[in-house]
Amino acid sequence: MSYIRELRQLPPGVRRFFMSEPFLGAAFGLFQLLFNLHMLAYGVTEVEIGTILAAGTLMMAAAAVPAGLTADRIGRKPVLVTGLLLITAGHAAAAFGTTLAAFMGAQLLISVGMAMMVSTEIPLLYNYCRNPRQQTQTYNLMFALFTMFIGLGTLAGGYLPALFGEGGGAGYQQTMLVMAACTAVTAVSRMFLPAETREKQQGWGWSSIASQRPSRNTMKYIGFSLIAGAAHGLLIPYYNVILAFRFEWTDTMIAWLLTGTGVIASLTAFAAPVLLDKWGVRKVSVVLLIQAVLTTFLLATLLPLAVFLLFFLFRHGSFLTFVNVIEGKAMEATKDSQRSLHASLRMIGRNLGTAAGSYAAGFLLAAQAYGSIFLWTAVLIAASGIYFYWVMLPSLEDDLSLSSAERFNQGEKRK
Repeated sequence: MSYIRELRQLPPGVRRFFMSEPFLGAAFGLFQLLFNLHMLAYGVTEVEIGTILAAGTLMMAAAAVPAGLTADRIGRKPVLVTGLLLITAGHAAAAFGTTLAAFMGAQLLISVGMAMMVSTEIPLLYNYCRNPRQQTQTYNLMFALFTMFIGLGTLAGGYLPALFGEGGGAGYQQTMLVMAACTAVTAVSRMFLPAETREKQQGWGWSSIASQRPSRNTMKYIGFSLIAGAAHGLLIPYYNVILAFRFEWTDTMIAWLLTGTGVIASLTAFAAPVLLDKWGVRKVSVVLLIQAVLTTFLLATLLPLAVFLLFFLFRHGSFLTFVNVIEGKAMEATKDSQRSLHASLRMIGRNLGTAAGSYAAGFLLAAQAYGSIFLWTAVLIAASGIYFYWVMLPSLEDDLSLSSAERFNQGEKRK
């Protein structure tokens, strides 16, 4: 109960941010389920879908640092809102798209908006927090809310097409417009977030930009995101395609399963701060890593359907929470003045990895090598764990051992 009471006492800016998170999660749940199926309905091949997703992740990587630098100079909130408006426009463009070029353009627009959003949302939330404990709670609660409503959005995506008389060769235009409306609500809501409590950086010249060099430890943290991004891109964007072709499932059946994965991932994320307080980042990450590797590897084998579904449900939550626990602690260990840059570089690393994974997955899907996708994903998750324990963890523990007073007095102003 004390944990719930602490969550209720989170700063006003954090609570107001969370009020719009359900709409964003629902939009992304609809997108996760329907975008690939919408493209398939208009004759886009699996390899072309892989190319579109890879191009999108590369665009996010290219836009990440400019987005972070802009946020440091004009403020994180304006960049965040602008990014959400671009995502809204991209969602609408995807809904009306019928050609490969249109889908590529929509994905690139979404990717630029995502770069602006991801570069700013966590640093902005951390700026609202009063201490590292609140930062850990905020990071995991945001992920729990987002994942929960991704699941509910995915479930809605299984029923809305039938309500609108869509699906199959007709595409999913009206349902995807609902997705765009949800993102628009998020953008408008976040226009009313509180202002930051930090000084904006001055100047746009090269000397000003060059002065913002990441620390050595930050670059170690980015390496983890690169490997984890590859593990993400190889499998997660193609959940719906794998289930549709491997088991010949309907959209509704896929939606129910993906909703289940979202609920379990959300509950895992919600419990993460409690487990971190009790066991620490080292023990918690070991448990999550072992579960993620084993379940993903077993999914590569021939399993009875009921066993496959059980492992599928728990694989998703353990992998995502493993990554988010580590990346959340890495952001906590970073000074506020470096967080926008950290978030931007992390996005570059993650999206370069995701682009490579997504591109490779397109060929594996075309060859119907569904088991190989799970096998290679398990290998990449294991590699991310090895990197974390041998390369990243010593630096992370050193940074986290700094007192909260020392970290918060380095150029930060708090309420």
